[in-house]
Amino acid sequence: MEFLFWALVCLAVLAVLLAVWRFLTLRSRGQSILLRRLPASGVHGWRHGTIRYNGDDLEYFKLRSLSPLADRVFNRQHLDFHEPRQLSEGEEKFMSRDLSIATLCDDGTHYEIALDQHGLMALTAWVESAPDIRHERINHAALRDRITRGKNGK
Repeated sequence: MEFLFWALVCLAVLAVLLAVWRFLTLRSRGQSILLRRLPASGVHGWRHGTIRYNGDDLEYFKLRSLSPLADRVFNRQHLDFHEPRQLSEGEEKFMSRDLSIATLCDDGTHYEIALDQHGLMALTAWVESAPDIRHERINHAALRDRITRGKNGK
């Protein structure tokens, strides 16, 4: 019985440490947002969180999660950005009025993201500055190895 008690205490301490670590590391290095997956009706489905830009990935961390990894990762080359809209009357009841809502499409899955004007401008610039997938940089060393592979085997 005593072992079970200490195991539960250790699990509780671990959960608190994960929550504190996630809160302290993400709050200082990200943009606070609200996100929901579409289709959604009314004001349901909004989740508070933080986004962080990591190269070609946009990482979304839910506020009420203990995972050290991102809860959702959007790749910039597969992301479409649609014009922002204003808040509805129902959304104004729990969101700040200076937020705008934009729609993101990630390989056919649609999401709405609510963020302030500065965050919206940063997201728009980040998505639009993505290189076209057809213009990927050629790895000359890999191409040379591929071409000469047949000659080295003779």
